[in-house]
Amino acid sequence: MLSGRLGIDKLVNVGESVYMPKIEEELEGLPPKSIVLFEIPIEEDQMRLTASFLKFRRNDNGIYVSSNRPANDLVEKLQTYNFDLGNALEAGRICVIDLVSRGVGANEVNGCLYAPSPSELSAAQMAIEKAFERVKGEGGKMWLLLDSISTLLVFNSPGALLQFLHFLISRLRVLQFNGAIFTVEGSVDEKVLSTIRQFCDRMIKL
Repeated sequence: MLSGRLGIDKLVNVGESVYMPKIEEELEGLPPKSIVLFEIPIEEDQMRLTASFLKFRRNDNGIYVSSNRPANDLVEKLQTYNFDLGNALEAGRICVIDLVSRGVGANEVNGCLYAPSPSELSAAQMAIEKAFERVKGEGGKMWLLLDSISTLLVFNSPGALLQFLHFLISRLRVLQFNGAIFTVEGSVDEKVLSTIRQFCDRMIKL
């Protein structure tokens, strides 16, 4: 198990993210089909990091599992960080799995798949399986981003989440996907986090 800590500089402005070269430096040396757990300081803007990751993967097709924001809000927010999620959805480069919209009555967005809520992990996995069929690309280059295990733990027991993650990560390996999993520093019990680390190939503390 590999672990690393990055000295992340503060972002200078919205358009030019300092995260991208840091992400590239850590991820480009990893073999295909790697699963990486990112631990994010609570004071950092997670949407900036998300935009940086999506820019890094802009030439590869992938799946974005959102438990924090409805898809229509994601499209608007990421646009402020110079990433056009709406265009990527229309082009079929990204499929968003939205775990939020139906629970709060948000408008749905074309190109997304929906589950009732972050508490419905079985429904979330079914939507992810549909996305696996939809997203096409070269093995070892496709990716899946799970935006917050911290949020999922608000709605699910640690045991249920660990079962979900173990199955999901196993599926990513079988289908030759890369994986990125975000968690907020200090938001997950250390025993649970230690187990999740064992599922992954690398943990990067930002």
